[in-house]
Amino acid sequence: MGALRITDKLPSIYVTNSLSVFNLLETREDCDLCLVGGMYRRRTAAFVGPTAEDTLRALGIDAAFIGANGILDGDVSTSNMDEGRIQQLAFSKADTRYLIADSSKIGRRYFCPPLPAQGYRFKMTRK
Repeated sequence: MGALRITDKLPSIYVTNSLSVFNLLETREDCDLCLVGGMYRRRTAAFVGPTAEDTLRALGIDAAFIGANGILDGDVSTSNMDEGRIQQLAFSKADTRYLIADSSKIGRRYFCPPLPAQGYRFKMTRK
């Protein structure tokens, strides 16, 4: 995961399956955090599986920030099926969707069933 810059203007509650994002925000006193449980995937420091999915299903989501491993032919993909299901669920529930990727992701396709690239606000980062 690349560097993440958090601005001073934060919503009141963040829900994440990412331990890395949780660790970035946990010292801030101006926001509340919800770390969804589930099976911990060390490679990406993320919680996945039915427990994480059930938690997301039960919540309202104003904005989802979704990382991509690949963007090709109008589709967004990731390399892990379990993480892909979390992304698909967050995408389907969110009012606003942000896709975060660096330029190396363009022209690549990965294993996970893709999300449509439409409906996102794009944020490109430097690799």
